[in-house]
Amino acid sequence: MTLPSREECFALLKKYNVPKHIILHSIAVEKLAVLLAKKFNKAGIKVDTGLVSRASLLHDIDKLQTLKPGFEHLHSKLSKEILEKEGFPLLGKIVSRHLLENILEENAFENWEEKLLFYSDKRVNHDKTVSLDERFEYLLETYGKEKKTFDRITKCKPKVEELEKEIFSKIDITPSLEGF
Repeated sequence: MTLPSREECFALLKKYNVPKHIILHSIAVEKLAVLLAKKFNKAGIKVDTGLVSRASLLHDIDKLQTLKPGFEHLHSKLSKEILEKEGFPLLGKIVSRHLLENILEENAFENWEEKLLFYSDKRVNHDKTVSLDERFEYLLETYGKEKKTFDRITKCKPKVEELEKEIFSKIDITPSLEGF
């Protein structure tokens, strides 16, 4: 499996006109996801740190297109298509699992790489790592104006909290990320 270099990731983000604030978000997601991946490897649980890094950098490659009204439902599907077209199908598969609603599916994730990208994305608000409570507050304030969306976000939170417990039960840091 060939992964793009970090430089190639940034070239792809530029090619697809990803806004600077989304790139900064992706860099923050990468920082957290790679930290967690390294902690897993240190604990003897094999996680592909390079895959986690590149998936984190490219998970929102479709943002410019899917920020347009009526295209939101394509987010992550379009990222997967872009990455497949660019020759990175495994990255496409990993990034296709980062949508909040995916946590509600049975067997939502196949591997730790998918889990760590998903979780890290839910901990990063803009370009800052925050608690799940803070992130969900933001999601509800920003996207939860319609009851249907509010209810969906609210329904996801306990599942994301379960994932957080699962992740931190395996490694030697806590969700507070003290020292990070």
